[in-house]
Amino acid sequence: MTQVLIAVDDSEDSIKTARIAYRLFGDAASYTMVNVADRTPLMWGGDSLVWGVGYPVMMGPSGALEMAPGGGVRTNDASAADADSAPIEAAIQVAQDVASEAHIPNPQVVGEVGDPATAIITAAHHHQADVIVVGSHDRSWFSRLLVPSTSGAVVREADIPVLIAR
Repeated sequence: MTQVLIAVDDSEDSIKTARIAYRLFGDAASYTMVNVADRTPLMWGGDSLVWGVGYPVMMGPSGALEMAPGGGVRTNDASAADADSAPIEAAIQVAQDVASEAHIPNPQVVGEVGDPATAIITAAHHHQADVIVVGSHDRSWFSRLLVPSTSGAVVREADIPVLIAR
């Protein structure tokens, strides 16, 4: 049985991508839907020193959170543990919603956190996918400068076949 991993986000294009994958592989395949949430709630992302901020502090749902060495978060607030699981739960919900809208039968639904391309490829290996299906959409040249292409990164980095659906 073919193992198909479909990478999705919360766009209409993801529903189309999932439907295309199902049309191509049909009932004979097994499907895993994966959505990747952002690693941190930082609005400006990444290393704070790049942006000229000497003391990395970010605002979380419960107030100020201190960045620990290595990129982790230090806090004394007990609600921080709940905040850690929130992105994964949200990612799982997005994947479930897309699977439902696309009428994918009995999908395994996965939520990941981190770099999208890396998380997609890791999930594909973990779920022993035979093929990764990702969507692609038109973006302006300016948008491509600011936000890297996830589908392009998956194609470049994956060691298993990748199908890009437009």
